[in-house]
Amino acid sequence: MAQSSSFVAPALIKRFSHAAAGHDGVLRDESGALLIKPCLPKEVAFYESAAAHPAFAKWMPTFMGTLKLGPPEAPAATTTDAPTSTSTGDAPAKKPLETSIVLSNLTYGFTRPCVLDVKLGAQLWDNEAPLEKRARLDEVANTTTSRPLGMRIAGMKVWKGASTSATGSATSVVKDGYEIYDKNYGRTFTAETALAGFQDYLFKGELSAEQSKLIAARFAAKVAQILDVLEHQESRMYSASLLFVYEGDVDALDQALVIEKQKKPDKGTLAEAEADEEDDDDEEDENAPPPKKVEDLKLIDFAHASWTPGEGPDLNSIHGVKSVLALLQQLT
Repeated sequence: MAQSSSFVAPALIKRFSHAAAGHDGVLRDESGALLIKPCLPKEVAFYESAAAHPAFAKWMPTFMGTLKLGPPEAPAATTTDAPTSTSTGDAPAKKPLETSIVLSNLTYGFTRPCVLDVKLGAQLWDNEAPLEKRARLDEVANTTTSRPLGMRIAGMKVWKGASTSATGSATSVVKDGYEIYDKNYGRTFTAETALAGFQDYLFKGELSAEQSKLIAARFAAKVAQILDVLEHQESRMYSASLLFVYEGDVDALDQALVIEKQKKPDKGTLAEAEADEEDDDDEEDENAPPPKKVEDLKLIDFAHASWTPGEGPDLNSIHGVKSVLALLQQLT
């Protein structure tokens, strides 16, 4: 899990508390609808260029643009007795502003979001990585499920209930009703035991077995769609992830399913129904509560991603997506 930093967030920007794996410095806006994530120029460029790849962009968080954040301003002097100087030689250099991307927050709309980050690929480094980094990441891949399955659980967070008696383990802690699994949890599995990680994610919370199977089936359907997109795209992603989120609160899940059923069109075309839904979104009160969600799934983490026309599909990532799909299908 991400460790706390010394950054003091402004009043209207808060720390993001639902990161599942190693994302330091991620913030959210006051409403919770947006995430603010530090990034490198390459990731910004990938998000900006995704508009030319709409089938792929559908499975990315919505990109709102970029934002530059700096450290908090030092408090102004409160006394006139302090010495002043016109020299700048001893003045501390200002820390450069940090570029962040502003994205839709996948956990927005959930009462108790349960989050799973699955790192894709047997090769975790891109061609720009130095030899030392390649060797280190190859060691991780060779000793985990990354090499044989092309994927690895990088972290997860499961709602156990406010009165849970769970005590955690060597690779997890229990806090505020959640069991939070760190990166070492996913590294304990082999190709033969990897299914247990998905069982822990889907079947060890508050939901019934029937509800958990429903979520697994819905995730499997979406992973199959992502697989189809990747098989028809020419791109490369290294250390990108599938980010899964589902509603872990039983009552909230039931409500979300009822609302979803009520919204399903019973006449007209699907395109007409989607158009009506967009019109409804335009008319929504900005102060209205977020729409309730059953589950969500996106591809994330594109710091080492690029479009590669003429080079064929991304077999490295496809390997991992196929493995995830096969595991989920066993749980439906």
